[in-house]
Amino acid sequence: MESGIAGVELLSVVAYDAYRRAADGQGACGISWTVLAGIGRVESRHGTYGGSRLQSDGTTSPRIIGIPLDGRPGIATITDTDGGAFDGDPVYDRAIGPMQFIPSTWRAFGRDGDGDGRADPHNLYDAAAAAAGYLCRSSGNLGDAGNLNAAILSYNRSQAYVDAVLGHRRDYDRLGL
Repeated sequence: MESGIAGVELLSVVAYDAYRRAADGQGACGISWTVLAGIGRVESRHGTYGGSRLQSDGTTSPRIIGIPLDGRPGIATITDTDGGAFDGDPVYDRAIGPMQFIPSTWRAFGRDGDGDGRADPHNLYDAAAAAAGYLCRSSGNLGDAGNLNAAILSYNRSQAYVDAVLGHRRDYDRLGL
């Protein structure tokens, strides 16, 4: 769907709320909701990748589970770290949820962003809160372009990824929300 700004995909109210709450919960870190929205757009089209739908509570249905990280050309090798508990794969890890966390990273940074008492990687409120915490952990004030670039690179070690996220961020900034 398009807004009135050419090329800017509108967010659902749920996605906007999840990103806004996650950014607001980080205090002095300086992360903006539009950075989280940029990541969410690249990772899963805000929880809608592959026919998934974002429910009113922020949960994706069906769940978004990435490809096996099995070392084939262009793919990292990450052997299983969760016994398949999060990703259903007992051999290799797979990125999970709308913000595409690896199970071991989710275990370290997973958060309850919606206040329901559980940290669910398949819930955008929780996943956005975890992403904000991950990005803010050691990169300084993310209002600084260099710090922000380093933080996004820590999320995905690809400058093309950083450029895509920042491009979507600029688009969302233009919405003026």
